Amino acid sequence: MTSNTKLNPLPFNETLRDLALLRASDIDFSSILPKPKTQEGSTDVDKEVDTTLQRSYEFVKETRTAIRALNRGDVDAQGSRVEDLRNRLEDVLQGLEDAKS
Repeated sequence: MTSNTKLNPLPFNETLRDLALLRASDIDFSSILPKPKTQEGSTDVDKEVDTTLQRSYEFVKETRTAIRALNRGDVDAQGSRVEDLRNRLEDVLQGLEDAKS
């Protein structure tokens, strides 16, 4: 063991050499890893858990979007626009009623 290896557990030049050897060895590392469960082998509980987890992720995503919109002031800005449009429409309606009379 050299003094360089003692200071740095993953020396760059040795790491590159090891990666090059692994690449040249033609080993399929995916064959070493355990196979993921297929949908056919999963139980109803697994499917329900996956569905619930996916819905939780969607909920968190939508919640974060809503919080960002609130923090940016988008909600207040849209509320002001809606109120302005409502006032204009009331003026138009009043004008139509006055013209009708």
